[in-house]
Amino acid sequence: MKRLIAMMLGLLAAPLVCADEVSTPVITASGSAVYGEAMPLGKPLAVGSAIDQADQWLARPGKFEGRITSVCQNRGCWLVLADGERHARVFSGHSFFLPKDTTGTAVVHGRLSQRTLNEGFARHLAEDAGQDPAAISGEQVEYRIDAVSVEILPGS
Repeated sequence: MKRLIAMMLGLLAAPLVCADEVSTPVITASGSAVYGEAMPLGKPLAVGSAIDQADQWLARPGKFEGRITSVCQNRGCWLVLADGERHARVFSGHSFFLPKDTTGTAVVHGRLSQRTLNEGFARHLAEDAGQDPAAISGEQVEYRIDAVSVEILPGS
């Protein structure tokens, strides 16, 4: 009997483990898809400008804009936002997940920081991006935005 109950619970839990984890966005009147919390009002700053002025933006909440260059291919829990040669990895904190094929331009609301990644975690991120983790050696320094909201702009 215990075995039967355990099997039934396992079958009931299976869809939760295997379910597609992409979050359902809120579609705005302009056609943007917003993941996470509602996007606050205000004009975003180009992520490259924020990085150039990092002393003013580190650890402060801000609204940043850029081109999506990469998305986590494992779960959709991060994306890379770029502006020219400057870029920041945007993490959702697993509170929402983005489609793995997301492209275009995004606006994110969150806190900018600079992080030093150990080689193991940097390789993990490379693998999640569909890149060769063996190409990573040593610690990596990158900018990161811990986002509470990501807005994918239409037609981008």
